Amino acid sequence: MDFNIKLSTSQILRGYIKSPGENLSAVVILVHGLGEHIQRYINWAGLFNEALIGFAGVDLPGHGRSDGKRGHIKNFTLTDEMINILLGECRKTFPGIPLFLYGHSLGGTIVLDYLVRNNPKVKGAIVTSPWLKLAFEPDKSKIKLAGILKNILPSLVQPSGLVVEYLSHDQKVVDNYKNDPLVHDKISVSLFSATMSAASNALKNAARLNKPLLLVHGLDDHICSPEGSREFASKTIMAELRLWDGGYHELHNDLFRDEVSSYIISWINSMIA
Repeated sequence: MDFNIKLSTSQILRGYIKSPGENLSAVVILVHGLGEHIQRYINWAGLFNEALIGFAGVDLPGHGRSDGKRGHIKNFTLTDEMINILLGECRKTFPGIPLFLYGHSLGGTIVLDYLVRNNPKVKGAIVTSPWLKLAFEPDKSKIKLAGILKNILPSLVQPSGLVVEYLSHDQKVVDNYKNDPLVHDKISVSLFSATMSAASNALKNAARLNKPLLLVHGLDDHICSPEGSREFASKTIMAELRLWDGGYHELHNDLFRDEVSSYIISWINSMIA
């Protein structure tokens, strides 16, 4: 069913909740990546439901059907608020059911940074292909410009530079992404700066993590480097690192997606057993 939340900025974030109904064993709250939207995970939500796991998520500010300038998030205070509301609503809707945070790409950075700073009451977290280190060297002039403009023109947007062909080996996924009217290729100065800062904070404070974490990354990810995931996992005993040989950026949409979903669902079940 459709599910909307309202931030203190009055922005409405639009998403959905999918529940298998009776015998619910857990609920996953997903934070999606840059430029995409939560509807791209509708099949993924169905796989979780088949395993008696509920699914909830909303489009990030400036993404999908949510309010806001495309590609612009002022700071991660807004995403903190978003996650807090989602956790609160899921606790009310599914009382006593274990909750898991799940972040992909930019969403993975948001979730890892949130976990090490806030220590939320969740059973665990799943993070796939997080933006901790990029697989390419960002233009130094853009980094310098972002540092200057983040306090002057924080909502200035630029092309993200995402190479869509590196999302998945499945050409249908790539074509659907290119033709999706809710997808964009924008990132604002403030969102870029906030993400780089959050990635640095997550890596620096990984040892503070005290919730079980499944960290999954494709070894052929040409967007977010698996080295970032390796470094994070090396700094905490709470992380299980699973590197997928040949995997591109969207492991949940790659040719071996069924193996990935089975692995993640088995891990969740092991946490609640």
